[in-house]
Amino acid sequence: AKYVYKDLLDRQIRVTKISGYLIVAFFGVVYLVAKYGFNVSGPLLTITGLFVLSCLVSLLAYEWHKKAYITYQLLIFMSYLVVIALAYFTGGISSPSIFILTLCPLAAFSTSKKQGILWSVITLLTVFILMLIRNHLPDPKDTLNSQEARQMFSFVALVFVLTLGILIAFLVNRSTFEVHRAHDRDSKELQSKSLRLENLVTLLNYSNDLMCIVDQNSFTIDDLNPVFKILVGFELSEVRGQNLMKF
Repeated sequence: AKYVYKDLLDRQIRVTKISGYLIVAFFGVVYLVAKYGFNVSGPLLTITGLFVLSCLVSLLAYEWHKKAYITYQLLIFMSYLVVIALAYFTGGISSPSIFILTLCPLAAFSTSKKQGILWSVITLLTVFILMLIRNHLPDPKDTLNSQEARQMFSFVALVFVLTLGILIAFLVNRSTFEVHRAHDRDSKELQSKSLRLENLVTLLNYSNDLMCIVDQNSFTIDDLNPVFKILVGFELSEVRGQNLMKF
């Protein structure tokens, strides 16, 4: 029901789509390399594959239903769930994947203050809960069965956080810059129009001739100079909004 700023909405949709396709591409590459390059199998690979497929379907579905809010909610909620699943199998609070959670508030604040606060609270509560149940989670050695695998998992999580964080920050910064530039341009244009209007008012009020401002379409009077009162006897309040031909 609120007024929608079209330019702002377009920028938010662009950030959502670019971030979403980056997520799909990144985890898609990780999935293919892990499965066919290193012959990895197990729950982590299944979770990653399902996540990539779900995100891709959600992004493609947007082109059909054109409801960006639904796409955004699906992407951020699925990202949250997959991070929790990865953390569950790889050490909980000590898992490198837990740092991916920091992207949720960052992505949410790029859409609205309300969403940012909501996902900040969700992220903090999740961290505290994982801390409380850390002793009841599976041993990461059961999933990442070698030191090399654990190091590779940490590297992938770190690269993903850095890449997506930098991208979102860049897109938001560019959008902010564009808003400021447009505002500055509009302000200068408004100042120029105000100056021209002041000159017009000065010309109107200090002229010794009968001068008035008339709407071109309706031919109604918008303004008169004081000479009308002196020479003709009409006050502005008497004639404003009335058709010029009446007089």
